[in-house]
Amino acid sequence: MATYTFLGGAIKYIDQVYDEGMGSLALAKVLAVISGFLMGICMVLDGGFSTSLFLAMLISLVVTRKIDNWSFLVGTSVGLITFTGGALILGAELMILPIAVFLIAGAVDELADGFAHGRDLPKAVDHFLHYRPFSDFALLALIVLVPFDWLYLAPYFAFTLSYMLMSNLDEGQVVRSVQGIIRSASQLRP
Repeated sequence: MATYTFLGGAIKYIDQVYDEGMGSLALAKVLAVISGFLMGICMVLDGGFSTSLFLAMLISLVVTRKIDNWSFLVGTSVGLITFTGGALILGAELMILPIAVFLIAGAVDELADGFAHGRDLPKAVDHFLHYRPFSDFALLALIVLVPFDWLYLAPYFAFTLSYMLMSNLDEGQVVRSVQGIIRSASQLRP
């Protein structure tokens, strides 16, 4: 769960550095490499759930053209290379239905979020679209259909909450949060 929490916060931090000029570009680059590596390791070691979620996330970012900066390009590349290398050595569990479901939900989430930016939408609709709820719905459906274990709700929402918390911080809070993320990352074990 700590890895998912780290990844959610780190990914949003990187996004804020490039999109809003908040934080350190050098740190964003380091976090991108670490995040890509951890994501790749999670996909190999955890198997079906992590592979389905993260592989779909990376593919949907490419398809929706949301990889709009150097750090996301490097992080995505490191994640895919780590996963591919680990899968060739240790094997990997590729579950086509969950990957497809998460891929479609992730693409819809990204498109909905992009649609909501810069529009004067009712507050509830704006929050709903920026929250990216379609992946949540996909996970719940997969828990019932596949079935993924209900325990996967914890790391999934740890990722989501960390991402959301990072997006609500001002620059001073971001610096302190990143220091906490780095301390946590030094203690992570896949």
